[in-house]
Amino acid sequence: MIVVMGRWKQKVIKFLGILMLIAAFVVAVPAITGMLVKQVPALSGWLQDEHPTGNPMRVEADETTGSFNQILDQFVIKLQDFYYEQ
Repeated sequence: MIVVMGRWKQKVIKFLGILMLIAAFVVAVPAITGMLVKQVPALSGWLQDEHPTGNPMRVEADETTGSFNQILDQFVIKLQDFYYEQ
């Protein structure tokens, strides 16, 4: 059975155009991401490590301190120093 389609040339051209557009996106996206791999996004600061801000409630972890009591002692000393300075 043969199906006769009206304006088949235009439909084939439109279909090939859509395929070419999809192929262009498939090729362009990896190329653009490859060029922009060194760029830093605007919200990249959210993922960076925090720097000390002078907050007395902040406890910094040192490699030498391992036990809970030593960390608690450091916190108390820093808190006392902060309030004595004021």
